[in-house]
Amino acid sequence: MSQFFKPGDTVIWAKRVSGDFCFPVKAPVLSTTAKRVKISAHDPDERGEGMVVRYVSPDSLYPEGS
Repeated sequence: MSQFFKPGDTVIWAKRVSGDFCFPVKAPVLSTTAKRVKISAHDPDERGEGMVVRYVSPDSLYPEGS
C-alpha cells in the first residue's frame, strides 16, 4: 500500500494515542519502502520542539483532503 504515496505528498497520519483514539497529524512523505512510509511530523507527544521523523504503516496514513 505504500506505493500509493510518493515523496513530497502531504498526508494525514492517524497517530494512535490511547486505545482506539487517534490524533490527526499533518505530515509530508519523505520516502517509502515496501512496508513503511517515512514522514516528518510535529509529534505533539515528543519532548521538546521541532519536527521528528517517523516510520509508519501506510494503513495509518490518508491523503490530504480525503
